[in-house]
Amino acid sequence: MRQPSPRTPKTPARLDPAIRRALLVEAAATVFRGRDPNEVGFDEVAEAAGVSRSLVYAYFGDRGGLIAAVYLLNLEQLDQELGLALDDHLPDEVRLRRIIRRYLRFARDNEAAWSVLAAAGSLQHPAVQAARRERIERVAAAWGGGPTARLVAGGVVGLLEAGAQDWLDYQDSGLERATDVLFAILWEGLTGVRSRGIVAVG
Repeated sequence: MRQPSPRTPKTPARLDPAIRRALLVEAAATVFRGRDPNEVGFDEVAEAAGVSRSLVYAYFGDRGGLIAAVYLLNLEQLDQELGLALDDHLPDEVRLRRIIRRYLRFARDNEAAWSVLAAAGSLQHPAVQAARRERIERVAAAWGGGPTARLVAGGVVGLLEAGAQDWLDYQDSGLERATDVLFAILWEGLTGVRSRGIVAVG
């Protein structure tokens, strides 16, 4: 009786590089959760993804590249959230208030993602800086484009990022109160903040 020949183990199919990269980014996002991304080693990300450390290096080059990739993923999620707040049929004042509230809610409900956004926000990595510029340009384009619109868009994005981070750090006011304060600054300026009695200015 012939003995069946032993089966040759199948070699795992090679994943498409784009798919592999996306899986690595998701693994890194999971490892980053609740931690400072700057303290996470490539070994941890490689173990979570079930790959070698050298493969992680091959895709991202350095820690900055990996943080930048997770930053871009979370930025996309935030922009999807903000998109839900936009409705061309609503008055500008209502739309702005909705955007601010969505921004704060995203920061509150996705603290792990927000920690990456905050950590990467000051990262001088080309991918992060390019994404930030592109985002500001998109906002500026919605406001007519040009240098002035870009300056305003950069100020608005910076204020929302800083305001959301401060609100998360201290949690000394509710969502609606924080929305009111940021809205007053953006819509009415410091004069409006003073006239509302939110804070004494000058």
